[in-house]
Amino acid sequence: MLISVIIPVYNRAHCITRALESVKAQGIRDLEVILGDDASTDSTLELATSIFPDLKVARLPSNQGASAARNAALKLAKGNLIAFLDSDDEWVPGKLASQIGFLEDHPEVGLCGSGHLLMSRDGESIPYPGRNPPDWRRELHTAESFHGASTSVVRREVLESVGTFDERLRVLEDWDWLLRVSQHYPIHILPEQLAIIHENNPSDADQTAISLEYFVNKHRAEFRIYGDRHAANAISQHYENAARTFFRHDRTGEGCSLLRKSWTMAPLRNPRMLAAFPLAACDLLLGTKMLSGIVAGRSRRRLHTDT
Repeated sequence: MLISVIIPVYNRAHCITRALESVKAQGIRDLEVILGDDASTDSTLELATSIFPDLKVARLPSNQGASAARNAALKLAKGNLIAFLDSDDEWVPGKLASQIGFLEDHPEVGLCGSGHLLMSRDGESIPYPGRNPPDWRRELHTAESFHGASTSVVRREVLESVGTFDERLRVLEDWDWLLRVSQHYPIHILPEQLAIIHENNPSDADQTAISLEYFVNKHRAEFRIYGDRHAANAISQHYENAARTFFRHDRTGEGCSLLRKSWTMAPLRNPRMLAAFPLAACDLLLGTKMLSGIVAGRSRRRLHTDT
């Protein structure tokens, strides 16, 4: 059974070796590695081919984002199973073997993920064991604790059915794709922490705002299948997530505007968000960064307890 490993890259010379060495450590013979190169200008490709001389590369003529890079690589994929790995992350030895074995034993499952370790920017290692809620479709409307593209192995027929990544999304593209998978196929997450996710800088704030509106409008009808209150809570959660990104970029006023939208959609969903407004006022008046620090730490703790 051939496994295609899809890795989107853009100027990743500083970390691509780590990612590719973790692929090689899987010890899978029937495996092809395909880079979706988003118009890199550094030595990413030279380093990659030194590790995998038979590497396949789909090179974009201009920078178009992770969705376009993944999709270009997918056009070259021949595997029965498709595994995704972000270029700044890595896999634990044995990850692919565990997932291949599970999918062989459970033909009804379309996508198999795993738990992961989050390596924070300050060097902290935070474990996220895999879990499986009763309804992944409902869970993915708001869940921030899904283990992401770097843990996912999917059957080829699933991709052929639900489609590839939405290139209009520069942020939330993997969430959008996973949500579409969950609408048609069972998902299962192995409990073992088989991937290491490296925390990077927060997403681009402007791209987050643009992608958010498109994502919410695209899935508004989907959110409503569980009722109007559920839909309001889901949209409110996404506005709150986007607000955090703006706070981390110290764009306090814009973050408060998004937080106000979140509160307006569902005032009772998270009453604690109201505490952000006086903190934001203090930051603006005193030139401090209390809010961005609290938001980052709270987000990390919340995700840890959710899993």
